Amino acid sequence: MTGPRPELTAEVVATFDEAADHYDSTGSGFAGPVAARLVELARLRPGWRVLDAGCGAGAVLVRAAEAVSPGTVAGIDLAPAMLARAAREAGRAGVRRSVTLLRCDAAAPAFGPASFDAILASLVFYLLPDQAAALARWRELLVPGGTLAFSRGVLPDPRWSPVFAAVDAHASHTGWESYLQGPGPLSATTAMLDACGYTGVTSLTETMTYRYDSPEHWWDTCVSEGPRLTWRHIPAQRLAQARAEALAMAQDLREPDGSLLRHVGMAYLVAHRPDGG
Repeated sequence: MTGPRPELTAEVVATFDEAADHYDSTGSGFAGPVAARLVELARLRPGWRVLDAGCGAGAVLVRAAEAVSPGTVAGIDLAPAMLARAAREAGRAGVRRSVTLLRCDAAAPAFGPASFDAILASLVFYLLPDQAAALARWRELLVPGGTLAFSRGVLPDPRWSPVFAAVDAHASHTGWESYLQGPGPLSATTAMLDACGYTGVTSLTETMTYRYDSPEHWWDTCVSEGPRLTWRHIPAQRLAQARAEALAMAQDLREPDGSLLRHVGMAYLVAHRPDGG
């Protein structure tokens, strides 16, 4: 986002509180693969202290805790239901003792300077009201030489854009439509990192492919993920119509085996706080 939009923060919290129990659990595998790739690229080391900014349901949290053991991971999120979900996921993975979970703003974590060896933020960047301010704050929290790694979308699947737009048209304007469908140039993000004083900035763009068993599977997945930010504002009397129109359009995208594939361009950015700064 290009400027502070504090009124949207409450919208994010409410949306992901509602979706917490079903988020990334429909079998299409969105957050998990992105988290796994991000943790890999961050090159975490055993013993490190890590911050998972906007931990959500714990996709990065669990993987980071496994990577830095016997180190620790602090997961922060403003959505209480997401924190509860992350705690359950950490417990199931056997890393709960290595994890601390706090209700805290991902853009302004309440920790002291140089508290972390690494900060990770997966699928969070587009939700931040002031991205530049968040990057500056994260830099303060890193030790000299510390690592920042985060993911952000770079290109929606153009085949699917008309389908999403058709659903969005039924919703009252929420301020999220352009952010979800047009993430902006990657160069603007790398310029922010440079302006904040990060060094060694690298970016890697990959195509993530998500599979849905049917149009209905696609719909159920979307209503528990980012599109919910807009779709929760569709009036009840229009929701059935919006769904029917979208499912009809999605039928035309089916593969020969009946499934649907969505190809999303995802960028992974890694940067460092200077050793002397």
